[in-house]
Amino acid sequence: MSEATDQEPKLLVEIQIQLARIEKTLETVPMMTATLEAVKETARDAQQAAASAHQRLDGLGQTKDVADDARRKAEAALHRLDQAEDEQNWFKRTFYGAVIVAVGGALVTAIFAAINLAGT
Repeated sequence: MSEATDQEPKLLVEIQIQLARIEKTLETVPMMTATLEAVKETARDAQQAAASAHQRLDGLGQTKDVADDARRKAEAALHRLDQAEDEQNWFKRTFYGAVIVAVGGALVTAIFAAINLAGT
Protein backbone atom coordinates (compact mmCIF):
# COMPACT_ATOMS: atom_id res chain seq x y z
CA MET A 1 0.00 0.00 0.00
CA SER A 2 2.84 2.31 0.36
CA GLU A 3 3.22 2.22 -3.37
CA ALA A 4 -0.36 3.42 -3.79
CA THR A 5 0.28 6.30 -1.38
CA ASP A 6 3.49 7.21 -3.22
CA GLN A 7 1.59 7.22 -6.50
CA GLU A 8 -1.16 9.57 -5.26
CA PRO A 9 1.04 12.71 -4.89
CA LYS A 10 2.61 12.06 -8.29
CA LEU A 11 -0.84 11.61 -9.77
CA LEU A 12 -2.05 14.83 -8.14
CA VAL A 13 0.99 16.73 -9.43
CA GLU A 14 0.39 15.35 -12.90
CA ILE A 15 -3.29 16.38 -12.72
CA GLN A 16 -2.25 19.88 -11.57
CA ILE A 17 0.18 20.16 -14.48
CA GLN A 18 -2.49 19.11 -16.93
CA LEU A 19 -4.95 21.56 -15.37
CA ALA A 20 -2.37 24.33 -15.67
CA ARG A 21 -1.94 23.46 -19.36
CA ILE A 22 -5.70 23.53 -19.86
CA GLU A 23 -5.95 26.89 -18.08
CA LYS A 24 -3.13 28.24 -20.23
CA THR A 25 -4.96 27.07 -23.35
CA LEU A 26 -8.23 28.57 -22.11
CA GLU A 27 -6.58 31.97 -21.55
CA THR A 28 -6.68 32.56 -25.32
CA VAL A 29 -10.44 31.92 -25.54
CA PRO A 30 -11.46 35.50 -24.53
CA MET A 31 -9.00 36.89 -27.09
CA MET A 32 -10.41 34.50 -29.66
CA THR A 33 -13.91 35.76 -28.83
CA ALA A 34 -12.86 39.35 -29.51
CA THR A 35 -11.18 38.27 -32.74
CA LEU A 36 -14.27 36.29 -33.72
CA GLU A 37 -16.45 39.37 -33.18
CA ALA A 38 -14.08 41.41 -35.37
CA VAL A 39 -14.25 38.72 -38.06
CA LYS A 40 -18.05 38.72 -37.88
CA GLU A 41 -18.06 42.52 -38.24
CA THR A 42 -15.72 42.32 -41.21
CA ALA A 43 -17.88 39.61 -42.79
CA ARG A 44 -20.99 41.80 -42.36
CA ASP A 45 -19.21 44.75 -43.94
CA ALA A 46 -18.03 42.56 -46.82
CA GLN A 47 -21.54 41.23 -47.33
CA GLN A 48 -22.96 44.76 -47.40
CA ALA A 49 -20.26 45.88 -49.84
CA ALA A 50 -21.01 42.90 -52.08
CA ALA A 51 -24.74 43.69 -52.02
CA SER A 52 -24.01 47.32 -52.86
CA ALA A 53 -21.71 46.30 -55.71
CA HIS A 54 -24.38 43.92 -56.99
CA GLN A 55 -26.94 46.74 -57.04
CA ARG A 56 -24.49 48.99 -58.89
CA LEU A 57 -23.87 46.23 -61.44
CA ASP A 58 -27.62 45.85 -61.93
CA GLY A 59 -27.80 49.61 -62.49
CA LEU A 60 -25.00 49.37 -65.05
CA GLY A 61 -27.03 46.78 -66.96
CA GLN A 62 -29.91 49.25 -67.20
CA THR A 63 -27.48 52.02 -68.13
CA LYS A 64 -26.12 49.86 -70.95
CA ASP A 65 -29.64 49.35 -72.29
CA VAL A 66 -30.26 53.11 -72.21
CA ALA A 67 -26.90 53.76 -73.90
CA ASP A 68 -27.66 51.21 -76.64
CA ASP A 69 -31.03 52.84 -77.24
CA ALA A 70 -29.40 56.29 -77.41
CA ARG A 71 -26.81 54.97 -79.89
CA ARG A 72 -29.57 53.56 -82.13
CA LYS A 73 -31.44 56.87 -82.02
CA ALA A 74 -28.27 58.82 -82.82
CA GLU A 75 -27.54 56.56 -85.80
CA ALA A 76 -31.10 57.06 -87.06
CA ALA A 77 -30.75 60.85 -86.68
CA LEU A 78 -27.44 60.81 -88.58
CA HIS A 79 -29.09 58.79 -91.35
CA ARG A 80 -31.93 61.36 -91.58
CA LEU A 81 -29.36 64.19 -91.69
CA ASP A 82 -27.52 62.46 -94.53
CA GLN A 83 -30.81 62.12 -96.43
CA ALA A 84 -31.63 65.79 -95.83
CA GLU A 85 -28.18 66.78 -97.11
CA ASP A 86 -28.71 64.67 -100.25
CA GLU A 87 -32.10 66.32 -100.78
CA GLN A 88 -30.51 69.75 -100.32
CA ASN A 89 -27.86 68.91 -102.92
CA TRP A 90 -30.58 67.77 -105.34
CA PHE A 91 -32.49 71.04 -104.79
CA LYS A 92 -29.34 73.12 -105.35
CA ARG A 93 -28.49 71.25 -108.55
CA THR A 94 -32.04 71.61 -109.84
CA PHE A 95 -32.22 75.32 -108.99
CA TYR A 96 -28.81 76.18 -110.44
CA GLY A 97 -29.56 74.08 -113.53
CA ALA A 98 -32.78 76.01 -114.06
CA VAL A 99 -30.95 79.34 -113.59
CA ILE A 100 -28.23 78.31 -116.09
CA VAL A 101 -30.86 77.22 -118.62
CA ALA A 102 -32.77 80.49 -118.13
CA VAL A 103 -29.60 82.62 -118.50
CA GLY A 104 -28.53 80.57 -121.52
CA GLY A 105 -32.00 80.93 -123.05
CA ALA A 106 -31.96 84.67 -122.39
CA LEU A 107 -28.52 84.96 -124.03
CA VAL A 108 -29.64 82.98 -127.05
CA THR A 109 -32.79 85.09 -127.31
CA ALA A 110 -30.75 88.29 -126.95
CA ILE A 111 -28.31 87.12 -129.63
CA PHE A 112 -31.13 86.19 -132.02
CA ALA A 113 -32.83 89.51 -131.28
CA ALA A 114 -29.55 91.36 -131.96
CA ILE A 115 -29.06 89.44 -135.21
CA ASN A 116 -32.65 90.19 -136.26
CA LEU A 117 -32.26 93.89 -135.46
CA ALA A 118 -28.91 94.08 -137.21
CA GLY A 119 -30.24 92.24 -140.23
CA THR A 120 -33.20 94.44 -140.81
